Amino acid sequence: VHCTIFGPNANSHHQSLLIGILWPLGRGNVGYGSNVGSNHTGRIPDQETSVGEGTFWGLGCVIKFPVDLTSSPYSIIAAGVQLPPQRIQLPFSLITDGPGGMNQLTPGWLLHYSPYTIARSEVKFANRRTAKRHDFYTGWKILRAGVMDLLVDARDALLFPKVESAKVFKGEKAIVGLGANQLTEKGRQIGIRAYTDAIQRYALRGLLQRLVELCNSQKELTLAEALRHVGLDGVVNAYHSKEGALAPSKSVVDWPVLPWNEASHTDPEALWKHQHSILMKEIPSIIRNGNGNDTLSQLLQKCIALENDHAVRVYKSKSRDDVRGAATVPGYKDVHIAAENDSVVLAAKEVADAVTKEVQLVEEALGGTSLRSRL
Repeated sequence: VHCTIFGPNANSHHQSLLIGILWPLGRGNVGYGSNVGSNHTGRIPDQETSVGEGTFWGLGCVIKFPVDLTSSPYSIIAAGVQLPPQRIQLPFSLITDGPGGMNQLTPGWLLHYSPYTIARSEVKFANRRTAKRHDFYTGWKILRAGVMDLLVDARDALLFPKVESAKVFKGEKAIVGLGANQLTEKGRQIGIRAYTDAIQRYALRGLLQRLVELCNSQKELTLAEALRHVGLDGVVNAYHSKEGALAPSKSVVDWPVLPWNEASHTDPEALWKHQHSILMKEIPSIIRNGNGNDTLSQLLQKCIALENDHAVRVYKSKSRDDVRGAATVPGYKDVHIAAENDSVVLAAKEVADAVTKEVQLVEEALGGTSLRSRL
């Protein structure tokens, strides 16, 4: 490790190389044999790599400077990949060797196929945090406001590629933020769904929390009061007149907002304000066939569906490892915790069950089973 800013909860294993790295948020992993450098071009050592939070450098990967991954947090550079100079703006991605000598990128891969990793990391970082005077620096959430803004930008880039009707999108000229990689149409659809689910889950959980707090603090609530409290009283006209997302024009070279500088980091009202702004933009894609009379019910049911889907995906991502291990290593089942007994999997299921109960609480406070017909 040389001339490098190395953030918290980052690990470098055995013989690996880090030169000229700007990695202030850390939380990543440098696999054995990784060559993240050098910063020398043959003239002067004036190049560097800026690394996103939670980046995983795979075994034996080779990174050629300059590279910027700050807008691609929690991305994985697979074993043996050679990464040429570029800027990538697609978070939670997997980058692997691709056909034709061009690396292949799957946006949102970690969200879609390995949410267990994210859920486990949330617990791991919280348990390892022992700072007394620097909790603000080490205690931020993974799926927070700043990351959601990155997901929104990335999804817009995937929704509006510069090249239409392509089976394979190649480079920045095809999709903003793709860097020097290629992306299949299937991968683009995976990314759109992964980002959309994460964005809507974040916003809807904020809505539910706001409603639960209201129901616990005030008796004999009316539907109009609840809608007004969460800023949805004029939503019928709002989502019918809402303008669509705009296609990004080009990659913007800048650092993301540091988590401890986000207003929502310590201010619950600022967090809700951000969640509400996201929610208002997402409503057109959630409320598709209604006339607005059952808006709140549809939003709450979508919240349940997303949380249940997340719990299932957390289980499946751990279960796949169990199946592969048992089919490969003798005695694997005897010494490893199965997915159905894993603490991270069980916690995800508990959260999903709690969300269902909270939705039931809100529905009962606003009229019980007749809520949907009244809205």
